[in-house]
Amino acid sequence: MFSLVDDLEHTLLIDNKEYKFDMSFDVVLRFYELLEDDNLKGFEKVSLAFDMFYIDDPDKEFTYEQQSQAIEDIVDYLQQMPYGNEEPEYQSNTFSEPDKLYSYSQDAGAIYSSFLMDYGIDLMKERGRMHYLTFRSLLHGLSEKTLFERILSIRARPTTGLKDEQLTNLLDLKRYYALDSEKTVNQLDNQMGDIFSMLATRAQKGKEGK
Repeated sequence: MFSLVDDLEHTLLIDNKEYKFDMSFDVVLRFYELLEDDNLKGFEKVSLAFDMFYIDDPDKEFTYEQQSQAIEDIVDYLQQMPYGNEEPEYQSNTFSEPDKLYSYSQDAGAIYSSFLMDYGIDLMKERGRMHYLTFRSLLHGLSEKTLFERILSIRARPTTGLKDEQLTNLLDLKRYYALDSEKTVNQLDNQMGDIFSMLATRAQKGKEGK
């Protein structure tokens, strides 16, 4: 969880030894893209994810169990929320209907332009530098004037009470900015949980079979 008094984590303990891992936002976003790949099995995603995050001793070899635990620890750390245990649903003073969250891949352009507009931050220049928790805190703090927040507003806006041209215009915007439900951050977070549950079940069955 983001803290003003503690340093952001860049290491993990594996068998009581500390190793360096890359927690920059672009690595985490590539991890989310990895989760979207339906051609890979759960255990393949874990191994590939470990290779993406791990940046320490290249000669060190890790067991699959160590890799799986490391990725689970990273996910637990990165998903900690300051105001609850889940990604917040979009809320505003005008619209009460929650949106279907957002997609790091599908909304990449809107996120990039919104950071540049609000903060003067070129995310392309921050790759490998900005920690994911810093990125996420800034993402959630974007103003309503940014493209990203306007898109969330369109997705969340109810059609109740609208008719004729107003209704047509809103429906056109909703179709244009429609989000692939399989790529939402919420959906991929749930998929991470499913992967680790499956691996835990497999490991337990393996122990019982011995």
